Amino acid sequence: MAEIDMPGDEVERLGQLLGRVMDLIETRSTGFNANDVGAPLVDAGSNFDKKWGDGRFQLKRNSKDLKDACEAIVKAFADADEKMGSQLTNTDGSKS
Repeated sequence: MAEIDMPGDEVERLGQLLGRVMDLIETRSTGFNANDVGAPLVDAGSNFDKKWGDGRFQLKRNSKDLKDACEAIVKAFADADEKMGSQLTNTDGSKS
């Protein structure tokens, strides 16, 4: 029988991390004192944030697609593993 090595924990963790990226992508800087970082840095950050709009939308959409794919992969392998395991058990509950 062929052995399939599927890094399920890693794929599941990737899906979780992508979810975190999606949560943080809309984060805006607030509650800081501009004098602490200096006007040039504040201006550069604001300029970047304004230009980031389309990239933010696309990254969030693509992250969602990847997260959904990770969840589907983990589920498919779990289902296949469960199915193969149940095929090893006879109808009377004994192992083959």
